[in-house]
Amino acid sequence: MFVPVHRVFNNVSRNLGLENYTNNIDAWAEWAFEAEQYIGSNKTFLQKEIVYSSTPEAAVGSIEIETNPTDMSYIDINGTRFFFVSSTIVGDDFYIDIKSTVYLTLQEAVDVINKSLYDNIQGLKASTSGFVLTLTCQENGDWGNHLTLDSDIGKVTAFAGGKEMYHNNQVRLPDNMVKMLSVKAGGTIIFPTSSQFRSSVSENSNKYYVNGNRLNLTNTYTKDVTVSYLAVPMSEEGYPMVKQGHEEAVASYIMWKHKLITYYSGETPQYIIKDLERRWYQLCGKVRGDDNMPNSSELLKIGKVWNSKTRPRLYDGLNNY
Repeated sequence: MFVPVHRVFNNVSRNLGLENYTNNIDAWAEWAFEAEQYIGSNKTFLQKEIVYSSTPEAAVGSIEIETNPTDMSYIDINGTRFFFVSSTIVGDDFYIDIKSTVYLTLQEAVDVINKSLYDNIQGLKASTSGFVLTLTCQENGDWGNHLTLDSDIGKVTAFAGGKEMYHNNQVRLPDNMVKMLSVKAGGTIIFPTSSQFRSSVSENSNKYYVNGNRLNLTNTYTKDVTVSYLAVPMSEEGYPMVKQGHEEAVASYIMWKHKLITYYSGETPQYIIKDLERRWYQLCGKVRGDDNMPNSSELLKIGKVWNSKTRPRLYDGLNNY
């Protein structure tokens, strides 16, 4: 789970005695990202996949209504909740009147959702067919796959199917990518080229290379290209989010970096800087160790392997596994 970085900012401002920290938000956000990179455990970032196609597509989600909505049942679209009510409430655009039939009620829901001005659902188009309410992103791309959808009135099919553009053997990598893990086209894994002369790589080989934020493929693929990568989780405001349990460590790093500014100008004594630095290193090591410890399920698997009769051989420096 990840938490908003503003929770960390509140901790920092409280510790430093700052009543207003708005002027420091941009610098603190960068330092929060730095801290997460330095922690660098196997749970610091999200592992995600993004799909590219020569025919990009938009993400689609749906709700199959099972019964007529009751008073105060709801549809939640990317954090914006629309309530079904048995009587009209004037002046609120997130209430949906319950009509005599499910069909008429869904028509009302479509009208309310499409007229809503909430930022969370901009770019979505609602429609209905029978007892199914469908929500379609109006722009192609992967972004719609990460929208949330929930309801207590029927079967929810999460947003999916969004695909980015694959053109001229090239794709644009995500802005929040920290590290690329793997690339495949269809079911074929593609490996990075080791050639010093990329222009001379054979078109018959399944290779790729990265130039800036572009992934270049040496072959032309008719199937979808999928990139697996580690990503920075982002809030709706565009700030990086922090792994739950890392808050105190990240706050300590921000405090240290913030106080370094006044140290360079001679306003803060060195012993305070050293104390903040020491505290950051201690917390960094602690959360890294906590993250990398196996959980109860992983420990159970380790125990089963160790206690099994077909125990794998220990590595002796000669055998390859």
